[in-house]
Formats: sequence, C-alpha cells, structure tokens
Amino acid sequence: MSEMEAILKNAIAQEELSHEFYMRMAGLVSHQETKETFEYLAREELEHKEFLLSCFTPQGCKIAGKPQDVHLAEIMEAPAFSEALSPKEALVIAMKREEGSYKFYRSLASLQPPGDIKAFLEKMAQVELAHKEKMEYLYDNAAFPEVW
Repeated sequence: MSEMEAILKNAIAQEELSHEFYMRMAGLVSHQETKETFEYLAREELEHKEFLLSCFTPQGCKIAGKPQDVHLAEIMEAPAFSEALSPKEALVIAMKREEGSYKFYRSLASLQPPGDIKAFLEKMAQVELAHKEKMEYLYDNAAFPEVW
C-alpha cells in the first residue's frame, strides 16, 4: 500500500468515526431537533466518506470552489455535553470538530515536502474548511434567523 493510500484509508476511518460520534450523540440527547441535527451531521460525514472513496476512482476527488473562513468556530467554545443540548449547541460541537480536522490536515501538509502527498493533504484541509464553513453557516442561521 502506498503512503497516499494509507492517508486516504486513515481519512476514511476518521469520517466513519465522526459518523459514529454524531449517531451516538443523537441517541443521547432528549430534544428532537437536536437529535435531528446530529443525525444530519452524521449523514454529512457519510458524504465526506463518499468524497474520499472517489479519490480511488480514475476521475479522482474534485473540490468545487474555495471555502471562505469566517473564523466563527475559533471564537466559539464547545458546550459541555448534556442530554438537553440545543440544536445550536450541537452545531457548535460540529464547528469545533471540523475546525480541528482542518487544522490537523493543514499541519500534516506543512510537514510534507512538495509533491502529491502534500497536495492531497492541502486538498483535505480545504475540504474540512468547507465543512467548517457549512457548520458556521448553519449555526449563523440557527442563532440569528432573519425576522421578516
């Protein structure tokens, strides 16, 4: 197995762990909307896994667009877990998790010499940044919905 294949398989395993984490959280909360939020996040992780699996195809994995980092997660503090978490609190947990993944891939990329592995890790950092951006957007709309 090449080093790139090992990195891909580890990334896929991380997405599976995230899926399991969110499903476990969904089973522990009492608020129905929070349960649905965690279930949504779990489905998102399966989509991330599918993206990574596409890297093994002849077409490869493609990233659409460049995410914008508004740094909302960086100023947020993840709440302590309780079965009474609100959907907004669930999204903060997700933001912080995606922020950690982004930083992880970015730091791994910085340790690599120029080449395919560095480029892939930089691509994964951008993918995680896009996930973080999506969680920040969902949080922003849940926390500050526009009033018409």
